[in-house]
Amino acid sequence: MKRYYIKQIIKYSILAIVLVLATIFVYDKGKAAYQRYLDNNKDDESWIRDNINLVEDTKIGVGILKSDMPADLKVSREIYEEVITEEIDKLLINNYKINDPLLIYDPYLNNPTTVNIYFHTGNSYKFEYYVTTESIGFDEDITYIRMTTEDGDILSNRHFYVLEGFVPGKKNNLLIRILDSNDQVIDAENFILNLPKTSKKITLN
Repeated sequence: MKRYYIKQIIKYSILAIVLVLATIFVYDKGKAAYQRYLDNNKDDESWIRDNINLVEDTKIGVGILKSDMPADLKVSREIYEEVITEEIDKLLINNYKINDPLLIYDPYLNNPTTVNIYFHTGNSYKFEYYVTTESIGFDEDITYIRMTTEDGDILSNRHFYVLEGFVPGKKNNLLIRILDSNDQVIDAENFILNLPKTSKKITLN
C-alpha cells in the first residue's frame, strides 16, 4: 500500500513538472509571437496611432488621464508626441472649465512629476498653482507658482500649462486659481492626485 502511494506521488509530481514546463513553453512562445507582432507593426503609423491613447486612470484620480500603449512597443519620440498632441486636440473640442479641467499625467513621458492642465475662461486671467503632499494650511502659508513669460504674467483665456512638483507614490494636493489684472482672485479649485510610485516603462527611440 505504501509503495502504491509513493508511485502516485511520483506520478503526480512528474505531471506537475510537465505542466509547469508546458506553461513556460507556451508563455515564451506567446511572448515571442507578440513581440514579432509589435516589431512587424512598428513602422505602420496607422497601427501605432490606433494603439496610443489617453485613458482615464482612477487610481491617480477621478477624470485624470494618462498615456496608454503597449509597453514593448518601440516608437520614435517624434511620432509618439505627434499622436499624443492629436489626442489632446481631440479632447480640447470640449470646453473645459477651471472647476472641471482636463488633467493629464505626464502625457509626453518627459517627467513623471508633472501633470498637464487645460481649461478655458470667458475673460483673460492670470493662473497660479500650488502642489503639496502635506495638509493645506492658511492662505498666508501658501506660496503659489505664477505662470509667467519673460515679459511678465500670462494673461489669457486659454490655460494650457505643465504643472511641476508632484511627488510619485504620494497623495498630492493641487490648488489652482485664476486672478484678474489687479491680482484679485476670481476662482480657486482643489484637486487630489495620487501619482504612481513607478510608471510603466515605455521605450521611445
